[in-house]
Amino acid sequence: MTQTSVEHPFIHGEFAPVSTEETRLDLSIEGALPIELTGRYLRNGPNPIGAVDEQRHHWFLGHGMVHGIRLNEGRAEWYRNRYVRSAEVSDL
Repeated sequence: MTQTSVEHPFIHGEFAPVSTEETRLDLSIEGALPIELTGRYLRNGPNPIGAVDEQRHHWFLGHGMVHGIRLNEGRAEWYRNRYVRSAEVSDL
């Protein structure tokens, strides 16, 4: 019997950890955003720092990271992500 390898869904793909804090300006978008949609979209969730043991990793583990996008008049003006400044993250 052959054993197949399956990538951990929270380490690869859409939920993969982000290794750096970034700010990006004047984002390109696919399609169109309603011109009336103005404000900030924020998402927070886990984001481990450093190497991850795929055999033991759980999605709820990891330091927190907040992601934000500023929308204005049909444009995505900026994207930023930052680690939640816990005591452990602040010591890095």
